Amino acid sequence: MRLSMRVGAALIAIMTVATGCGDDDRSATPAIDLNQLDTGNYQTTPRDPEISKADDTGQAIEAVRLGATVPLPYDVDRSYGFQRLSTPVARITSQIPGSITAIDDDKFPSVTEGLVVGWDTSGERRIQPFLGRQAWIYVYRFGTEAQATTAAQRIPATQQERRPGSKVEIPGFPDSRSSWAGDTLDSWMSRGTMVFGVRLEDPMTEPADPAAAIDFTRKAYTKIIEMHEDYVPTPVDQIPALPIDIDGMLSRTLPSNKDLWVGKRPVGAVETAQAALAYDDRPGTTKPALIDAGVDLVSSDSSYFRVYRASDPKATQRLQAGLLAPHLDFLKPIDGPRNLPHAACYDRKDDTMRTYGYRPICYVAYDRYLARVTGMNVQDVLQRASAQYKLLAVDR
Repeated sequence: MRLSMRVGAALIAIMTVATGCGDDDRSATPAIDLNQLDTGNYQTTPRDPEISKADDTGQAIEAVRLGATVPLPYDVDRSYGFQRLSTPVARITSQIPGSITAIDDDKFPSVTEGLVVGWDTSGERRIQPFLGRQAWIYVYRFGTEAQATTAAQRIPATQQERRPGSKVEIPGFPDSRSSWAGDTLDSWMSRGTMVFGVRLEDPMTEPADPAAAIDFTRKAYTKIIEMHEDYVPTPVDQIPALPIDIDGMLSRTLPSNKDLWVGKRPVGAVETAQAALAYDDRPGTTKPALIDAGVDLVSSDSSYFRVYRASDPKATQRLQAGLLAPHLDFLKPIDGPRNLPHAACYDRKDDTMRTYGYRPICYVAYDRYLARVTGMNVQDVLQRASAQYKLLAVDR
C-alpha cells in the first residue's frame, strides 16, 4: 500500500473515533471525566521538570538549542529516510560524551578538548541494516577557535590510527580533512568555534568508489553551514541558567524512571521539531507529518513518552495519521483505555521477526497536543495513556 493511501486510511480511522468537531477547534477534544481514568501508579499532576535535567550545567539544554539547527542526512538527500539510531544520544556535552566511529569512548574528551556542546544525526537509505548507504553528521561547538582548529585535526588523525585511508578532496571545502578507507569516507573541518563532521558508509557499491560519498559530503557541508546561520549561541556563563522546560510541556509529559535513562542520566527535554527528529527511526515520513501539522515543539522523557504541540486541535488528527501510516502493516488496533474513547491504541499483529521491536502504543490528543505513549505490555500502555492524558488535561 502506498504511503499516501496509508495516511488516508489512518486519518479515516481516526476521524471515526473523533467526536464533537464543531466550529470551535477546542471541541475536537471530547469531554472526559479525569477521575474515571485508570492511571495505575503513574504520575497525573504536573511536576518540577528540573528533575529531568541531564546535568546541572545547562549544557544539555544548549545542545538541544544547537540541535534545532543541525540537518539530518535526510535534509541533505531525501533518500536517507530511515535511521537505526545507532548512537545512544544526539546531544553531547562534557558530561555526556559523544560517539565517533574509530575513536574509543575514553579518548573522546582528549580529542575534543574545549568542547562546549555538540549534536549528531544519522540516516540510512534502507530500513534493513547494512543494505545501503548510511550517513552521520556531527556539529560541535568549542570555547575558542583554536580549540576547534585543534579538534578538527585530532579527530581525523585519531581515526587514521585505527583505520588508515587515502586522502580525498571535497569540492568547495579545501580546508576539510577527508579520507576514504575501504567503503567509508570521514571528513572534518573547523569554522570559527565550530567543528563539522560527515561520515558516509557505502557497503553496497562494487567496486568501491568514493564519488557518491564525496558528493554527499559536499552537499552536507553546504547544508550544515546554511542551517547553522540560525544558531545563536548562548554565552558560556549563561548556559547554566537555561530553563529545561518551555511553556510547561515537560512538566506535563509522563516522566520516565531511572531504568529508562540513557547512561544513567535523565533524558527529559523539550525540543524543536527539527531536533526531535534526531531520535526518530523514520524521519523521511515523520518530518513531512510534523511540518503538515505545524508542530513547533516536542517534549519527551525517554522513547516511551512523547508529546507533540501542533498548530491546532484538528492538526493533531493529521499528525496522528502521518505518524501511524508507515507502521499500519505491522500493527493491529486494540481496545483503548476505559473511559478514554478517543484514544487510538495498537499492538503488533503477530510475534514474527517482521514485527519484532514493535511495542504496544497509544495516541491520545488534548487540544493542540498529541501524545504518543508506548509500553512493554498492553495493560501498562493503557494505564500510561490514561495518565498522560490526565497530565495534559488536568487544571486546564
